[in-house]
Amino acid sequence: MHRFVRPAAKVALLGTLLAGSFYAGAAYAADPRLDQADANVEKAIVLLEAAENPGVNPPFGGHRKVAVASLKLARKQIAKAKQYADNPPKPKPKPKP
Repeated sequence: MHRFVRPAAKVALLGTLLAGSFYAGAAYAADPRLDQADANVEKAIVLLEAAENPGVNPPFGGHRKVAVASLKLARKQIAKAKQYADNPPKPKPKPKP
């Protein structure tokens, strides 16, 4: 009987540790929709850069360039939002009366 107790205890401990680490990771993970938004913005940038407007200089009257720059800024803001979600600031302690 003793030879089964020790391995079972190890398996139970390992399961508990894995479940705890999964829960801790899930509790602080950013919303997965931020990843989707970032992927969509990246795709939009690629599509805009691939778009052609022959015979016009600057292409699309310069609006494509502004749109690409704005989307690159949006990607930076999405990254900051993810970082904020993963590491929220700690609340300031309230002063005692």
